[in-house]
Order: sequence, then structure tokens, then C-alpha cells
Amino acid sequence: MSKRLVKLLAVLFTFVLIVASCGGDDDSSGASSSEESSSASSEEAPAEEEAPAEEEAPAEEEAPAEEEEEEAPAEEEAPEEQRTASDIGVTEDTIQIAVVVADLQGLIDIGFPLPAALSTEHLAERFTNYFDRWNAEGGINGRMIEGVTIGWDPLNPASMEQSCTEAVLDNEVFMAINASGFSQAFIPCFTEDNDTTFFYGEVASQEMIDAAPNRLFALNPPSEIAGEAGAQLIVDQGLIPAGAKVGILDSTNPPIASAGESAAEILQGAGYTTTTITVNTLSGDNAAANAEGAAAVAQFTAEGVDHVFVILPFIYADGFWGEVGALEPSWGRTILDSASSNCTPFGASRTNPSAEGAICVTSYDSYALIDGGLRDDDTFEAQCREDWLEFFPIFEGQSDRGAPSGEVGLEASDGSLLNSDYAPGECTMQYLIKEALENAGVNPTRDSFADALRELSGPQAFRSNGEGAFGPSKNYFSTQMQAVQFTLASKSTERGADGTFNGCPAPVNCWIPITGEWFKIEE
Repeated sequence: MSKRLVKLLAVLFTFVLIVASCGGDDDSSGASSSEESSSASSEEAPAEEEAPAEEEAPAEEEAPAEEEEEEAPAEEEAPEEQRTASDIGVTEDTIQIAVVVADLQGLIDIGFPLPAALSTEHLAERFTNYFDRWNAEGGINGRMIEGVTIGWDPLNPASMEQSCTEAVLDNEVFMAINASGFSQAFIPCFTEDNDTTFFYGEVASQEMIDAAPNRLFALNPPSEIAGEAGAQLIVDQGLIPAGAKVGILDSTNPPIASAGESAAEILQGAGYTTTTITVNTLSGDNAAANAEGAAAVAQFTAEGVDHVFVILPFIYADGFWGEVGALEPSWGRTILDSASSNCTPFGASRTNPSAEGAICVTSYDSYALIDGGLRDDDTFEAQCREDWLEFFPIFEGQSDRGAPSGEVGLEASDGSLLNSDYAPGECTMQYLIKEALENAGVNPTRDSFADALRELSGPQAFRSNGEGAFGPSKNYFSTQMQAVQFTLASKSTERGADGTFNGCPAPVNCWIPITGEWFKIEE
């Protein structure tokens, strides 16, 4: 080895010792030096061995996978909402709905010709059979619907108040529903006094809706609209001589009375004078109410009226119509669609024949066509009828248009037997309830249900020209009305060549359209 090389190695060895002695006393400096050394090694690696271009490609191809891995946690940040007991009547697994239905035995006992099939159980099953179907399909957003049947006596106001107590206090339900017949006077017990949603198949007053805007919904237009529409028709058609006097047969039930007030306002504004007789329909004494109605006939005649508006429900108006038949007064009659079943096929089949020719402006439909014959079910109505037959084997697969509700084997003059028409109100209400509950969220509240209901529009069976829509400030579903006339038919009426019984779809009294034209309800 040359002397020059030995000297070089000695210098290098001395340099290494100096570096070692400087770095050994400070850990942080050592770490830094280690990182720098590692970094330097990384930077020097490509110089020592340059990687082929092909080997860089996998790093670029793996980039999307890295992005997917970064996005994955975002999905985990929105876990599925768990069901909770979100409101009164709503548990993690169930929603309780009070099905408020009439116990009609009292009416049968005093002589009203009601079919035996109209039992409390049958009336409740018009809703609860749908609930059972929904539950079999998995329920509403995973919850089962429990229907709580609550009965009441149409002739006993106290039983209506008790039905409210039973629903909201004893059972603490999420909401209550009634398709027909329940007295409007007792709905505020649910909506205003106990903050419970009430979905009504008939007509409530706008005043009641305004008092509980998130809790009361109905299918029919408010009674104020019924009164205005009925009076306006009389004015527009010139059916009463100018300056004539109009009698109003009113009720002590405030929501019904509001229709009379609206009618009087329209008539007085058009130059007519009005006189009102009020019948006490809240006493629970059916005989007394009908006696008051009967006495009103002579009183109206004595006061020289030219026309009378009848606002009483049919169960309290029988005395009035019976006296009209006996005295045959010269004045005309109009029925306002402001009370339970007033202008329905069911109501017509139970109304005294002396009401023949009376006019009603209503959101209810009719099977009769102006030129004769009967219209067919639309698609939604056909499904309602199919459901009806599936749910109720008692009707043996037969349901006839216009046959009174619950009727089995009604014999026509030609010997044919007719079975009950389906229930259009319950069919419309059930699908609206289902849609609103589905849209009210995984954990529905009464407020979210109200918001969801107001968003709905769609078909409506045997009402409002087949359509309906709620709205931001519209708590009733119907959007159209028409004028119909009370027409007589009976078991002895022969079936005509057009298939009708004096224009009616079945051999019972019915409502027939006057012009067949529908008009939009002005909001």
C-alpha cells in the first residue's frame, strides 16, 4: 500500500470519529440526522437503480382506489335512523289509530231501516282490514298499525263525548278517524282539547279547522262553502223570485249552523230576506228534534216563505219531511251538504220521499248520467270495489252500484238481487293515511303527519269528479262540486231500458245531477 493511500485512510478515519462524537449526546439531533440520512438514501436510490417506467403505472392506477377508501367513511357518517317512540300513540314498533264508528242498533230499534250487516265490527273493518294488509306487507316504515275500535250512538251525544275520552285518554292514540256520521260538535274534544289528529270523511267547518289547523282534516269542503255554494246556485239560476223570503231550518250544532249563516249572507246580499228556525239536535232526544222540525213547516208557511234551506242531518229531518208530505206546502226546498250523509247515496236511501225535487250542491258524485244510463267505475273506484269484495265475503263477490250500504239481497222488481255498494269514503281515506304516514318520516309525529298530508293529491272515489288535493292552507281534499236533485225510486220501480230505476242505479231514492257540470271550489 502506498504512503499516499495510508494518509488518506487516516484522515477519513479521523473524520468519522469526529462526526460520531458530535452526534451521540443529543437524541433529537440523532433523530433528525437519521431522518435526513433516510431521506438522502431515498433520493439517492433512483440514481443507483432507476425503476422502469412500467413499474410506476400501478401507483397511478391505485389512486382511484385510494379515493374510494377516502369516500367510504362518508357513507358511515349517515347511519340509518332508528325507530323511537316519537309521539303519543307511536312506539318503536306500532302506531295506534282510533277507528271511531257508529253503533247503529239504537237507530234500528226506533225504526230506521238499516241492514243487519251494518254492525260496529263491519264498519270498523272498512279501515282495519286495510291495516291488516299493510301489516302483512311489513307495516308502515317497519311499524305495525293497530286499529282501536271505538263505538258511539248517533242518538246519544254523551256517547260521542265518551268516544273522545276513550280514544285520547284511555288509549292515547296517535290519531282518530271517522268516515261518516260523527257529530262535528264533538270533534274539538279531539283536536282542540287534546291536540289529537282527527281525519273526518265528511264536512267540518272552516272555523273548526282554523282552531286546530294541524289536527283536523276532512274529505268534504267546509260547511261554510256548502252554504255559500247552495245559496249562490239558487241566486244564479233564478230559482227564487227576486226579493222573496227564504226560510232556513237550522241546527244548534255550531259547525252545521255555520252553513246556514253563510247561506243567509249570500241571500241577503242578493236582495232576499231570510228567516231562521233552529232545531235542538244536541239534546239527545231524537223524537223532540223531529217534532221541532215538523212544527217548522207550518211556521214557515205562516211567514210566507218562498223557499226553505234544510241543514238538519237526515236522522233529525224526518219529522220535517213527513209534515211536508202531509201539508204539501208550495215553497221549494234545498238541502245543504253541511251535515252527515245529507247528500250521499246512503242518506238518499233513508230520506223521506217528500223531499222529492230538493236540490243539493255537493262534492259527492252520482252514477246517473244526464242522457240516461249509468257511468262505470274509474280505475281507482274499481280497485276500491275489488278490495271491498275481498274484505267482505258476506257479499258473495257481488257489489252493485247504488245499492244501499250493507245491503245483502235487495230485491228489485225484476227479481234480481242486489248487494251493497262499496264504501268510497273509507277507501279514499285509507290510501291518504298510508301515503302520509310513509312520508312523515321514520319517526312520525302529529306535525310531520299533517305536513305530509297537505302535500297529497290524487284520486278520490265517488266524490269531487274523481280527484282531490290538500294544500298548504287547505285541510279538505275535495276540489269540485256539482248540483244534484233528489229523485224517487223504490222496490216497485221497474228497471228501464237504460238499466236505471227512474234514473237511479238501484231501486232506492237517489241524487241525480242537474246539469252534469262540475265547478271548481274557490279557495
